[in-house]
Amino acid sequence: MASDNNVSQKEDDIGRVAMKWRVWLAVIVIIVAAAGVGLMLAPIGEDRPDITVSGNVEQGEHLLQVAGCYACHTRTEDDSASAFAGGHELETAFGSFYAPNITSSDSHGIGDWNLRDFEKALRQGVSPDGHAYYPAFPFLSYRSLTDEDVAHLYAALMASEPVDEEATPHQLRFPFNIRLGLKPWRWLFATTRSLNIDQSTEVGRGRYLVDAVAHCGECHNPRNSLGAFIPPYMGGNDQLPGGNWAPPIHGRALSQMDWNELDLMYFLADGMLPDGDFVGGSMVEVIDYGTVYLSESDRRAMAEYLFSLQ
Repeated sequence: MASDNNVSQKEDDIGRVAMKWRVWLAVIVIIVAAAGVGLMLAPIGEDRPDITVSGNVEQGEHLLQVAGCYACHTRTEDDSASAFAGGHELETAFGSFYAPNITSSDSHGIGDWNLRDFEKALRQGVSPDGHAYYPAFPFLSYRSLTDEDVAHLYAALMASEPVDEEATPHQLRFPFNIRLGLKPWRWLFATTRSLNIDQSTEVGRGRYLVDAVAHCGECHNPRNSLGAFIPPYMGGNDQLPGGNWAPPIHGRALSQMDWNELDLMYFLADGMLPDGDFVGGSMVEVIDYGTVYLSESDRRAMAEYLFSLQ
């Protein structure tokens, strides 16, 4: 009888312990679920002071080239395609991305955006209706663009020829086609805080061009399996769209490949490699529609900055 009572007591003790664990587990699940719902429903982006400087169309048109806007948002492989009316396919591990129409069209482009809408999209990766953009759009680099350059870009696009043509929508695999998943991604991996790059020196100017305007790291920084940047900085990336790869371009790597600053300046101007051959792959488009428009002083600044990275 005493033995039966001991067994019963132990079973009661075990039951109480198990109940406590179930209660605590339920509390943890509720807290995690509430945090997840709160994260999903929380607004993204931030209200920033209005940009008060006036944009210059001519300077903006220059930036549209060197910042890669033309190359990405135009079907450059089609001679009849309208500028900025939507780009070609970017094939990735997550599916296919297509750059949208950014002409001044009110119906299919960004013609009905104001400068605040444009800033939020460009530097914060948030659409006018509050949706997160996929990081295939390089807002993580553009976050450091100055107010002046944002205003110049906006002025040029508002002056562009409107094209009432719908761009191809993204074609992404599940679950990457669910935009709500971008909120925890941003919370884990991203910041839209500007680097506030000092351009008062040649190296500083080069850093601004490399990190913000030309957004070289979007291709040349390695990424993890979820598409987020990982070290080493400018360490190369073998996961580019279409199965392409980008080599490391920090100073140490360039020196090991027997490049010097002059080689890099010539390369950014015409794609010529130090051995006299010419680059292929996706870099051809970057040069032909982008870096070829850089001034010699800006190409020198980019080269000096990259070679300073040891």
